[in-house]
Amino acid sequence: MNVPIRKITHIRIWLLCIIVFSSLVACGPSDEECAKALVAEAQEMVMNGKWRQARFVLDSVHITYPREVAQRRVAKALEDSIVYLESQSTKAYADTILPPLLEKVDVLLKQFRYEKNDKYEDHGRYVHRLLETGSNTSRNFIQAYVRDDRQTIVKSYYYGTQQVNQQAVVLAADGIESQFTGKNHSFEANGWHEVMTMEDERALELLNFVSANMSVRIKVKGQGQKAQHTWVYYLNDKEKNALVATYELGWLMKDIRRVEQMQKAANANIQRYETKYGIQ
Repeated sequence: MNVPIRKITHIRIWLLCIIVFSSLVACGPSDEECAKALVAEAQEMVMNGKWRQARFVLDSVHITYPREVAQRRVAKALEDSIVYLESQSTKAYADTILPPLLEKVDVLLKQFRYEKNDKYEDHGRYVHRLLETGSNTSRNFIQAYVRDDRQTIVKSYYYGTQQVNQQAVVLAADGIESQFTGKNHSFEANGWHEVMTMEDERALELLNFVSANMSVRIKVKGQGQKAQHTWVYYLNDKEKNALVATYELGWLMKDIRRVEQMQKAANANIQRYETKYGIQ
């Protein structure tokens, strides 16, 4: 097995210090000199972009030489510089990939309508025009939308003459079945209405099932609290297309949220260390 030269150098320095200490030899490298050697090695690694290896070496300074305060302070400053450099790299990456994601979302949103009741809701939502609640009253259907906080929501709507306490929906296609559960809410208004909500990961799983079975017939079976409370319907092509478009939007929004979080954390680190070390 080939061991990197710098790792060999590091091991040699460390072993030399241990051997000298254990044999109580009066002359030879002191703890301070050993710590300095490790710090110098870590500094070279940082300059060469080997941040992970540098962290390992700097950790060894703190662990092996806890009394060498001066060198540990230098090691801490180097650790800060690694975080600063990593944050700059992360920011550059996020700044590069975010605009194309936003452009894709802008194109896709042409199929959606934004809805929000400012009086009662903290977040608005992007609903596909074919899946708007007002266009689907008094029927069983699946609705999906993406909130403006980047969360994907799927709702299973039941409408009937009796309350069933909706427990799950089972999607079946080409001999494959998948069951989905969520939180149910029911109310009576010219019949019984029930809405079962699935959020984020579970919502995306249901939409993924639809996306994977676009070319075949998809059966939806609702299940109530009692065994006899079941209902069946099939997704038409327009519904499938609308759900898949929402699935695509959901993943794009999820990616944007992840990149924005990376960007925010990187900017916070950059600002903190620029303030701490007076970097202009």
